[in-house]
Amino acid sequence: MKILRLSILLLVFGLFLTSCSNDECPDVPCPAGFTCDNGTCIDNCEGVICDEGFSCNNGVCISNGTDMTVTGFITEDATWTADRFWILDGKVIVEDGVTLTIEPGTIIKAKEGTEAAAAALVVARGGKLMADGTADNPIIFTSVLDNIELGEKFGTNLGNLDNEKWGGVVLLGNAKISAKDGDTEANIEGVPVTDSYGKYGGDDDTDNSGVLRYLSIRHGGVTIGSGNELNGLTLGGVGNGTVLENIEVVANLDDGVEFFGGSVNAKNIIVAWQGDDGIDIDMNYSGKIDNFAVFHGGSDTDEALEIDGPEGSTYTDGLFELGFGTLVALDTEKTSGADIKSRAQGNIMNCVWKGYDNYIEIRASYNDDCSDKLDSWSNIGTGALVVSQSELVSASATAADVASVYVDGDDAVQLACYAAAGESDAKEMVADNMIATNGNAVVQTATKGANLSVFENWTWCSNEGLLNQ
Repeated sequence: MKILRLSILLLVFGLFLTSCSNDECPDVPCPAGFTCDNGTCIDNCEGVICDEGFSCNNGVCISNGTDMTVTGFITEDATWTADRFWILDGKVIVEDGVTLTIEPGTIIKAKEGTEAAAAALVVARGGKLMADGTADNPIIFTSVLDNIELGEKFGTNLGNLDNEKWGGVVLLGNAKISAKDGDTEANIEGVPVTDSYGKYGGDDDTDNSGVLRYLSIRHGGVTIGSGNELNGLTLGGVGNGTVLENIEVVANLDDGVEFFGGSVNAKNIIVAWQGDDGIDIDMNYSGKIDNFAVFHGGSDTDEALEIDGPEGSTYTDGLFELGFGTLVALDTEKTSGADIKSRAQGNIMNCVWKGYDNYIEIRASYNDDCSDKLDSWSNIGTGALVVSQSELVSASATAADVASVYVDGDDAVQLACYAAAGESDAKEMVADNMIATNGNAVVQTATKGANLSVFENWTWCSNEGLLNQ
């Protein structure tokens, strides 16, 4: 027993001697973040290298909460976090093969600048944008002039006509487009043709450019050239492997959302106070837009919907589908509810228009012998273009006011053919389709249209009371 006790004492004493002789730390007070080593306080952050905007704390890199400015090319996967403002300084390009992830609740502010210096986020073909927000924490793109603070959904100093403060968001993909001259790819507006990152289009309708969900884009549309402004959200050849849901664009100088071909399906889209068109479809977009709203006003605004079909001879079979839409003229600067242009083909259904002087405009065009060219008027006749199960809310309009037919320009031959053909046929076809499936094309109270409740609480439009129009 004595031998055992002696052994234990010697062991404890040896450990004590080792601790003291090696560290000599019991009497050395070290500050937080330091560790005593052999009597010396060593900084736990010594040798730790942190990314810009992060600082080492007790050996760990943590956010220092400062704004992060980004510019130029993103060449490797990156994440933008909600603990700071991310400042776009000029064009920021997500390269082919690179994924940019934006956390829910993140606010991105863009600097002012025009033409080559315009701020925009461009996701090149083959790149991905994973911007998956929530109703409680939407992802917001806005201007540096906006006084919105971290953790907020709305600022207070910019209004519905404060546009052209920055560019917009551009998403490019490999899905089919019908461009001029039979081309299957094109270069997006605002990007020089010499820059390969601006190309879009291909042959893969299942292409995946990422996830955009609960995204609000505000106060953009800056001029990037003479008569050339950026849309709030530009989609070039985006495939249906991409998720596009719960998107808001407000106070943009040009279009709210423009689809250049592609097959991406979009759900719950809301646009307000755009300077040009609310939703614009070009190059034979063949996806489905389900549950959408346009609140339309301002002196420079144009159509709520502008729809074109194929531009060339390739990929001409696709049909768009627009379903469950509410389109509202907000003020006396009224314009048409829909401009259905050359060769538009697809289906518009379960929509309602409120407050427009002109509702649906249909383009007609003719050969020299006055036979019809392939256009939206002739597509109505063949059933390639259908407007059905829809309503016009008006106290004075009749079914004859549903649609009007027009010829572009002042070409004498075109105008003579137009006069000879008259416009009643197209009007009647549109009205008959609406009446046949809806019971009455003109109503006092809307029964069709979008489910606006999905835009409550998280959108600028909800905060401004537009959903009650």
